[in-house]
Amino acid sequence: MRNYLATLLLIILIQSCDQNDVTTIGDKNYPTTYKKLDATTLNQMRTDFGKANPFLSTTITDFGFCGSTENYIATPWPTRIPDLTKKEAINATKFFISQNSTLLGIKTTDDITFSRVDSFTIYEGSIKWYISSNTQKIGGLEVSDTYLTFSLTNGKITYCSGNWYPYIYIPAKININEEKAKSILLNKVVYLSDIAGRPIPMTITAKSLETTEFSKLIYPLKTADKIELRVVWVVSIPEVFYVIYLDVMTGEIVGGYPTIVS
Repeated sequence: MRNYLATLLLIILIQSCDQNDVTTIGDKNYPTTYKKLDATTLNQMRTDFGKANPFLSTTITDFGFCGSTENYIATPWPTRIPDLTKKEAINATKFFISQNSTLLGIKTTDDITFSRVDSFTIYEGSIKWYISSNTQKIGGLEVSDTYLTFSLTNGKITYCSGNWYPYIYIPAKININEEKAKSILLNKVVYLSDIAGRPIPMTITAKSLETTEFSKLIYPLKTADKIELRVVWVVSIPEVFYVIYLDVMTGEIVGGYPTIVS
């Protein structure tokens, strides 16, 4: 089992971009944004979803996708049936997806492939299946934090969480190339912490940037009232033990994480 080095624990802190680092987007379609649903719409969706899926312990999130909420949902236990085979479990999951494609953000069920299909024997002796999908890809780019997880008990879906996004706009031309990204990151500071929680600042120097590696992905930037799908540079900087997500249109640093693990 991998453990984070005790002396380098993440504090979710990246020194903010200076105001002059932010670029005018110049593309009214960017970023794709999903807004929080109004209470009336959300309550109706949750009611309808609950009636259609009486064994499901998850509901509809504030943004209209299938997922967990802070409130526990008491549901009946599915009647014991002969155990499903792996193929039957996958087919049952695909059927659920096809019936709830809008709430899962899926246009075509055929796009779904599964990265995990496991089974366990539960207390009543029946087999419980756990199934997870691969992450979403669009335009050749992986969409971060997009996955679907399901569990089946006695042939019924009892847990569903995660989502894809039905539409994501990818600009044809980006504003921030790799060299511009490096200039934005120069002299920025990322923070790690030691076992006592004391911050360890790491400055991104010109030397640090010499070994930088770049790739791209789509990053859902979430706030209380919306999700923005940002196309970002994934900037790996080995000398400061950090990966930074930098918006390819605005130059904003929108996320990141440390890279030292054992």
